[in-house]
Amino acid sequence: EKAKTFYFFGFFEGETGEKAPWILRPSITFPIAFAVVGAGFWVTFALGGISERGTQVKDELDDIVLSYAIVKNTLVLA
Repeated sequence: EKAKTFYFFGFFEGETGEKAPWILRPSITFPIAFAVVGAGFWVTFALGGISERGTQVKDELDDIVLSYAIVKNTLVLA
């Protein structure tokens, strides 16, 4: 009974129980938020902002390490 008198902070209603404006109702704001996030993800993906992970990139350090391994194997065999 006492729990009913407590006010828990909420974005969509006032302390007096007054209804929020129609634009702030959860049945409108949450689908809009998901749509905006989904559209942002799609645009980012479509424009190449998200690429496949795990693609091999070869740089100068790879060449040095691989050439060292070849020299080491050659010296061990000799």
